[in-house]
Amino acid sequence: MRKQQGRKVELTQSKYFSIDSYFKSPPNKKVKIETEIPNVEAKKEQCPSCSVLIYVESESLEVHVNNCLDSQQSKESSVGVTWKDKFACKVDSEAITKEEKENIVTEQKQCTTTGEKENSETKEEVKPVKRILPSSWKSLFSLSSSTSTTGIIRPAEIKNTSTKSNRKMCPFYKRVRDTRFVVDAFSYGKISDCDGYFLTHYHTDHFGGLRANWSHGPIYCSQVTANLVKQELHVNSRYIHALPMNELYPIPGSNVTICLIDANHCPGSVLFLFIIQLESGIKVRHLHTGDFRATPRMCLHPLIRQPENAAINCLYLDTTYLNPQYAFPAQEECIEAVCKTVKEELNMEPKKAAVPTVFDNWIKKKADPMTLGSQVLIVVGTYTIGKERVFFNIAKMLKCKIYAPEKKRNILLCQQDEELKSMLTNDPTKAQVHVVSLRDIRGDIMSKYLNDHRTHFDSLIGFKPTGWTYKSSKSEISDMKLAPLSHIIIPPSDRTLDLSPYYNHKNIKLYGVPYSEHSSFRELASFIASLDIKQIIPTVNINQLDSMKVYFNNWEQEKSSKRIQVVEYPNEDHW
Repeated sequence: MRKQQGRKVELTQSKYFSIDSYFKSPPNKKVKIETEIPNVEAKKEQCPSCSVLIYVESESLEVHVNNCLDSQQSKESSVGVTWKDKFACKVDSEAITKEEKENIVTEQKQCTTTGEKENSETKEEVKPVKRILPSSWKSLFSLSSSTSTTGIIRPAEIKNTSTKSNRKMCPFYKRVRDTRFVVDAFSYGKISDCDGYFLTHYHTDHFGGLRANWSHGPIYCSQVTANLVKQELHVNSRYIHALPMNELYPIPGSNVTICLIDANHCPGSVLFLFIIQLESGIKVRHLHTGDFRATPRMCLHPLIRQPENAAINCLYLDTTYLNPQYAFPAQEECIEAVCKTVKEELNMEPKKAAVPTVFDNWIKKKADPMTLGSQVLIVVGTYTIGKERVFFNIAKMLKCKIYAPEKKRNILLCQQDEELKSMLTNDPTKAQVHVVSLRDIRGDIMSKYLNDHRTHFDSLIGFKPTGWTYKSSKSEISDMKLAPLSHIIIPPSDRTLDLSPYYNHKNIKLYGVPYSEHSSFRELASFIASLDIKQIIPTVNINQLDSMKVYFNNWEQEKSSKRIQVVEYPNEDHW
């Protein structure tokens, strides 16, 4: 804790990661905070994709980054980025002939034309460019069973899937190798050579482009995601195919068998394990993580665990946090810290005191078990879907109801969780835990929120769970960049996490919580170290391909000299 301009600024303290001041509390003013938005510059955080500075108190950085990444990747696909120049990747001259290179240039010109006309209201059709696919190119799309090294997918593996001037090209990393299927690719219209569309979870940057008038083909997803797509987007149910979890399911009319595995991201999010029977009789296995928070449980899954199962030929990997600066704690540790904070604020922590008298015991029996804390309102920020475990565990600990606005409540009911359903109420006065939008966890907004519920609550505790702004120190980042895989996967010696409020004014306290639903750098390393993977295809931050390639190549070299086994873990829920 330190002094700053005559006021206290409390920082989250933990040896697990280092945090500088993230939020700034509004300065004390004579004008009531309930009626004035503090005129102070909020701290900015830099988007790791577009480098723009974001006011984190006015917009969720994580939401911005997800949308930014999706927008950037779509743009790169539509305007015909020269992948050789963009990623500084060398194309093997022996693998691609002069004739093929001429076709690539022709395709890029076509893509550029597509991008220039994309915002035009005209719907002119242009003749599709004739695609020549010689045998040498075909070899780039086939996987040899004898392949023994991990690699990044090459630029030459991009397919031209656009035939209309007003349609964006589907990026190569959204197509599943050896199949006619795509994943999270709804913003590209009807994709040629595509027999089905897979949806990993219900977040805007993944289902974008999916609307009520969808008619381009079947959609495969989990039951929870199917419920949300039907309810929120009103997509015709005949296109939606909810698949079972943890079971092998053959996709009709294809050479693909699929298995859905919990992705530990948001409710309904899944990993897709594609098992493909090639014409040669060889079976290949591709794993698509979507957005995920890696856990040992995934690597221990009966259809993934090795050496019981064959290697993963292609891993389509969520590389959102493939950077040493992101070293946030496990979700369980964050939830434990939140519950501990709530207990302390409600004076629920047991204290060593004198032996209670008969009168004390009588008062205790007569009192409502929630009397001591019933005037404290606990508010948790969430996304449209996500962060549910935080408010669920608080309410479960307090044995109280949860209030959410009608739209949010309907989304929560799509999860088909009977325990959660029993805890929900549409009466805010009957719930001690309230759910609001993540961006509303601000001093001015929470002051007004408390004032609106003043008849039942006289103080408020708010929690803002997000992982983007919690980073390691510069020295830790530097050490981690140079560290071998065997060092990166070592868990921290001190995993204690204590939260301190970033805002503390009158009867309102707001806490930032380093709770993320994406894998941290160490968790990504542990996940990769636990599996035999032939090739890794990043699906996020692909403009940082060169730096990612360094990690993957170094880790693969280290793995090649050791027996593949699941990295040691304290429990199956986290490393």
